Amino acid sequence: MTDQTEADSPLERYLRLLEIIAAFPGRLALTDVAALSDLPKTTAHRLLKGLVKAELASGGQGGRAYSVGPRLSRILHATAEDGWLEALVRPTLAALAEDSGEACYLTKLVGSRVLVAVSQAPEVRWRSYVQPGIEMPPHAAATGKAIIAYQNETLIRQAIAAELPKLTVNTRSDEAWIREEFARVRDRGYATCVGEIDEGLAAIAAPVCQSDGLVLYSVGMTGPLQRIMGDKLPHHLAALMEASRALANKLSIGTKMYQADLSAPE
Repeated sequence: MTDQTEADSPLERYLRLLEIIAAFPGRLALTDVAALSDLPKTTAHRLLKGLVKAELASGGQGGRAYSVGPRLSRILHATAEDGWLEALVRPTLAALAEDSGEACYLTKLVGSRVLVAVSQAPEVRWRSYVQPGIEMPPHAAATGKAIIAYQNETLIRQAIAAELPKLTVNTRSDEAWIREEFARVRDRGYATCVGEIDEGLAAIAAPVCQSDGLVLYSVGMTGPLQRIMGDKLPHHLAALMEASRALANKLSIGTKMYQADLSAPE
């Protein structure tokens, strides 16, 4: 039996509100949350303000309905099993790899790190660069730049605070340049890596912007520098952008289903 003090603790109340918000994302106003949680409106408002401040929930301002916040979304995606993720993205990656003839892969944000989640590589030679679990440096890898460039200032600082190795003569690790590079990524909507990890290797990547506005994933393509950055670059970028849009739609649907499973009673 649950201790009554534990059931009424502030932590329990916060978690109860998160469960309610996750079950009805973007559909609940303050009065709804208060009614569903059996809490006074003033208490629910105070707790919701704490959740929003911690980025575990979003909404409230200007009468906006409450939803799961960006911090909680990052936690959910970082800890989710990759089975559902691979099932959703594999066909898109396979089509992109077949069209380009290059290694294509999806990376995801885990804390302040960017890791390869799923890869599709037609050439064995390039698979070692994009194996699932490999970390993508935020200052050099295209997929790392394509995710970190869209994060808040706190997370960007965390990502570039660690030691950033100089991997080739083309690698830049000074903060001013990295921040300028992130701005370029946001302006043009894609990121590049031109000999910054391997002097003969290049990569391009696009952020995967989900329906809630979060960028927790990016899709990349890598191969020999001349093949990626040569005459086929416009075609590669167009195909990459199309794949990014397709993945954004799939992952938005998958996220809603995953959150619904988490909030469903056992």
